Amino acid sequence: MQFFASKKVYMFFYGVIGIIKGMQYTYLSAMLSTLERKFGIKSKETAYLMSGNEIAQILFLFFLPLTVKVKKRPFWCGIGMVFTALGLYMMALPHFLTGYNQLDTMVKTDNKADLAKQGLCGADVHLNSLEGACAEDGSRVVDWLGLGIVFLGVAMTGIGNSLFWCFGMVYLDDNTGKDNSPFMLSLTFVFRLIGPTFGYLLGAKCLTTYVYPGQEPEGLEEGDPRWIGAWWIGFPIIATLLIIFSVPLMFFPERLPRADTDASREMKEAENLLSVAQKKERDAFLPALKRLLSNKLYIWNFFSSIFYVFAFMGFGTFIPKYIEYQFRIRASRSSGIAGSAGTAAKAIGLVVSGWIVGKFKFSARTLSGWNVVLGVFYFSVLIIFSIVGCPTSDMYGTMTEGSYNVSMDCNLACECPISRMQPICSKDGVTNFYSPCHAGCLEKVDLDQIDFEFDEDENPINKTEETSKGKKKKNIVYRECSCVSKASTDRNTSLSKHWIEKDILTNFDHQPPQSIIDETYNKWSNIPVEEATPGWCEVPGCKKSFTYWIIAMGVLSILASTGRVGNVLVALRCVEVRDKSLSFAFQVVFMSLFAMLPSPIIFGSIIDNTCLLWQEECGETTNCLLYDTDALRQALMLTTAGIMTLGVVCDIAVVYYAGDLKIFGEDDNNKIIQTKLGENMLQVPGNNMIYGSHVSLTKDSIFKQ
Repeated sequence: MQFFASKKVYMFFYGVIGIIKGMQYTYLSAMLSTLERKFGIKSKETAYLMSGNEIAQILFLFFLPLTVKVKKRPFWCGIGMVFTALGLYMMALPHFLTGYNQLDTMVKTDNKADLAKQGLCGADVHLNSLEGACAEDGSRVVDWLGLGIVFLGVAMTGIGNSLFWCFGMVYLDDNTGKDNSPFMLSLTFVFRLIGPTFGYLLGAKCLTTYVYPGQEPEGLEEGDPRWIGAWWIGFPIIATLLIIFSVPLMFFPERLPRADTDASREMKEAENLLSVAQKKERDAFLPALKRLLSNKLYIWNFFSSIFYVFAFMGFGTFIPKYIEYQFRIRASRSSGIAGSAGTAAKAIGLVVSGWIVGKFKFSARTLSGWNVVLGVFYFSVLIIFSIVGCPTSDMYGTMTEGSYNVSMDCNLACECPISRMQPICSKDGVTNFYSPCHAGCLEKVDLDQIDFEFDEDENPINKTEETSKGKKKKNIVYRECSCVSKASTDRNTSLSKHWIEKDILTNFDHQPPQSIIDETYNKWSNIPVEEATPGWCEVPGCKKSFTYWIIAMGVLSILASTGRVGNVLVALRCVEVRDKSLSFAFQVVFMSLFAMLPSPIIFGSIIDNTCLLWQEECGETTNCLLYDTDALRQALMLTTAGIMTLGVVCDIAVVYYAGDLKIFGEDDNNKIIQTKLGENMLQVPGNNMIYGSHVSLTKDSIFKQ
């Protein structure tokens, strides 16, 4: 077994676990909208569900005294991952223990005529209706038992995360030569970036599988408002992988067999202590905590991390929603784009920066100064992002007290029920409607079933099916829409040039000349539009804006990742070796308390203030359906920039106090000496500076020899 006690083997298991944990976070994020429907909770209430992780990490405060006494760190890392695995298994239990109210109450009919008119004006069947899902008293039906089980599962993963972050990275740094440490740290960060991609892929596969695999009701397919994906399958898969790779982690020794590491120096230092009292004092909690709190560099770096995590935790939580509503990108695609673009860019930045830092051995002040430069760059980019974006999609309705009312005179006779939004776009290319029923549509036509050409023998050929490759996309048009016609008349709109080309100029087998398109458009300019198509209207210029935005985000991600290795190195080196675990545990607890727990809730409240149209369910407002995109853009970007500015101020203080900090190893003939307080410190021959964070950073004369 001693053969496997090497840095490379530990790096393999630690890295693979990092990948699996990355899967855990993104998989859970991908399941949130499905969990909302499963448990009957609001979008903002998912923040409270997710807070179980942070609450568990905050409660880890009571275990801080134990961190200074833990010697076999890999063992406790493995124990933490077992806790996380148990929590993941627990999160799948509600599928087996509680039912699905939405499936039990969904509208069922075998009448093809009813199904053909479902969701239209005056129809008897509305599959999107939410009225049947309410309790007898009209309130929401919430699965409190299942919700409680998932919350406990999330909390258990938080316990495991605390142990993993406190001991895993510290053990790697302690048992790695300081010259190699930057590159090794960058690799661990890259491993954690790979996991989210796998998490998104697993989530996509599970959501395209019915919640009861192999038992899909006839006619029910993904995209149907009644569809619920198999949200529960991924949790036991991830949990099993965690157990497989975390158990070997428990068998690693207290330190790896190498002489030139912090772990070996710490052991020699402990062996040189003269008395039992000194050894006991060395592992005491209160003196260790006092060393941390009196360490100015550590404290300023800690507050810098708090502000940055607060800013980017909120920003990162809502960036998929921002992409979806700002650029009208589908939710599944927006999450994938945000995840994959950021992952590739950050991986490049981390590997390159880790190699450069290790190669050129920059000083602590240089590394800290680079973070200040990056902070100024972030601020500038966020200000630009707050100015550039897409206008708000035009929803037909009346604006009252800052929100939309979609019930109009033209659809009152339709008796549309309270339902989930099913947006359709008028063929004027501008006006959106809440649903076909609210648009007053009387007819739904599937053009795939009527779009035929004829071969030489006069046999019909399905034109759409023949020209499409792979999965056929539905081509549906809603006709005889009273509100579409009224909106077109009131707003003086007509058939857009896109539909002029597609519906009117059908004789061309190539792109029609622009002059003919313009001439035909002018002829149709006085004819009201009466038809609509599924989905949101495309906002002109938004695709190009999104392309520029995603490129800028990629560049920002690369640059942001270049400062991460340096920041962690400063955090590891500015404390004594014996205090590393406590310093990380301290950060985990208070970062959860002051940043990770409140940030999504505060950002969510700020973003909710920009909402124009709310989903109504059982007499309550739930999630937002339409945002004022200008206000949303400014709220998200300027709030992030403002909070991050406080982090830049703290980074400037870090630069000031980092002058005496040594990041990389000293000469081999460094010797251990005893200070006037009886503490062992390292001294470099030919230099009177004694290295130890509370010595060089407090600049207290009592430590000078």
